[in-house]
Amino acid sequence: MKRSLSRALLGASLALAASHAPAATVLGDSFNDANVKAAPSALFGSGNAGLIFNGGSAAIDLAGGPIAQSNNAINRGPDASGNYYLKGSDINFLAGLILGDTQIAQVWRNDVAYNGDTTTINSVRQMIVPPLPFMPDFGGLVIGKVDGSPVYFGEWAPKGPNYSAPDNADLNMGSADRTVWYVGENPTTAMPTLVNAQYNVIGINQHNPENPSLYQGVLTANYGSGGGYLNGSITRGSDAVNFGTNATAITSTGAFSKGTEISGQFYGAQAEALAGIYTGGSSVQDHVAFGGARQ
Repeated sequence: MKRSLSRALLGASLALAASHAPAATVLGDSFNDANVKAAPSALFGSGNAGLIFNGGSAAIDLAGGPIAQSNNAINRGPDASGNYYLKGSDINFLAGLILGDTQIAQVWRNDVAYNGDTTTINSVRQMIVPPLPFMPDFGGLVIGKVDGSPVYFGEWAPKGPNYSAPDNADLNMGSADRTVWYVGENPTTAMPTLVNAQYNVIGINQHNPENPSLYQGVLTANYGSGGGYLNGSITRGSDAVNFGTNATAITSTGAFSKGTEISGQFYGAQAEALAGIYTGGSSVQDHVAFGGARQ
């Protein structure tokens, strides 16, 4: 009875975390919707950029959920070993009372500066089995945020065999279920005229939060008279995601694609940001999520 009451109170505490602010228009995609699905949020925020994980029933608000809660844990400070752990009190007061000092997840934050923009990357390694059916199955989750816009991109994998280990930076991105994704608010619905508009872009692939290795590059967009292209590449060492020369087409509604390898979306009335995924290569381990702000 006591356990059932605790679960009910925990469910209530999570429900109280929902916001009733006016909903934004949300648009995004992933390589596999069964693993990660972009949707307007219903938990920790209402109608904002959100994701549903592993066939769950509720979309989690990225800004109000894992990002804010991870930052709360980081701001609270590390343990004696220098690691940061998400606890119930980082969610809200009631969750803190119910969960106490239970280590829910190990968390990290990397602030990546590139060409004057800063991409913030929050990483979460879930260390418990969600106690309620509607609670998100974060597993290993990496969230990149485009500087200045509510636009997000990243990767997800289910919990690995050592998910409960107290200190482990392995987010299980070697899993065959690893999924790249992107989602954002206020997608561009009518492309503005762009003449050599440049975007500072970061790409995420198999992120190690304790030793980040990211793709970087400047992409150039030209659009007018109902058509246009996104050109350039992002690189990490000798690896490159090539958008080609006039090979990645931009549509009038702000989407862009290069065959089946690259897909994505511009965001903002003036296309101030972009995000997308590269799904080429020989396996899901080769896939890259990317995003960036207009210079």
